[in-house]
Amino acid sequence: MHTATKLADIAQELSLETTWGEGRSWLTVHFPEQPGLQEFLRVALDRLTEEELDSTQASVGTAASPLAAEIPSIKPLRRLAAALESIWFEELLVNGQLTCAFQPIVNASDRRTAGYEALLRARRPDGTILSAAEILRAARALDRITTLDVRARILALEQAKKHELDGLLFINFTPSAIDDPTTCLQTTWAAAERLRIDPGKVVFEVIESESLTNLRHAADVLAAYRQRGFRVALDDIGSAHSGLVWLSALQPDFVKIDRQLTAGLAAVVAKRAIVAKLAELCRQIGARTITEGLEDEADASVAVELGVDFLQGYPFGHPQIREQMSDS
Repeated sequence: MHTATKLADIAQELSLETTWGEGRSWLTVHFPEQPGLQEFLRVALDRLTEEELDSTQASVGTAASPLAAEIPSIKPLRRLAAALESIWFEELLVNGQLTCAFQPIVNASDRRTAGYEALLRARRPDGTILSAAEILRAARALDRITTLDVRARILALEQAKKHELDGLLFINFTPSAIDDPTTCLQTTWAAAERLRIDPGKVVFEVIESESLTNLRHAADVLAAYRQRGFRVALDDIGSAHSGLVWLSALQPDFVKIDRQLTAGLAAVVAKRAIVAKLAELCRQIGARTITEGLEDEADASVAVELGVDFLQGYPFGHPQIREQMSDS
């Protein structure tokens, strides 16, 4: 009942009509058109817990209560959402709707641009922009994360070359999406070679490191990339207790200090002490540090004082889709 109430609240937020069944035994949400259903499911996937998504049964029908013929189509809400998401996800891949937003990363010493992080986005036909989280969620639900990972890496290289972005290029990727490091590496290496991009300027940034359960596999993937001259960054250090384990096992060239530590850095003594120690530790192991998620100049100035090498955040530039800039 609690889950149904949460779904009813979501429907109300989206101005959708609802009908409760007898004894509130089921909830019907009325959708005047397909986009409304997709938006409802996107919000539900964000709000509901994993258990709620798996235990809640749902179907798409034409009546206020399930018809006998529709009973076989009832399935967990997660599976229903995945089936509907597959429609727009495949459109992203087939119709070339994937794109990148690039955010500057600057040198702490002189604030000059040192490079860019490529952030996955998608542009729907109606002009709306999908975030990386929405795209990744659909890819996981459809077991297409490897396909998306390869496509995103090559896209970042192509767009960086097209828009003549100088300096380092940080590309997010998930080692767990790679089954065979050597085979998967070939497509990325071939793209860099075709585009005449120096591998030494390409930094593959391990995202969602908190979900890495096989450090040996992750280390093998990163070793394969390094053999080709690419460099490696570890994201979100400081966001989980196992960060130092990943740091030791993966030995990255760059370390990104999590925004939970950088937000309010100037005002919180504990955060300053932790960031200072992380910067010192990284220097000792030969890794360069980046504070991400900086929101004001005060925090940026303190990060510089604490010995951080690079800065990333809104004071130095928001993520921008270069295609939009060149088309305008």
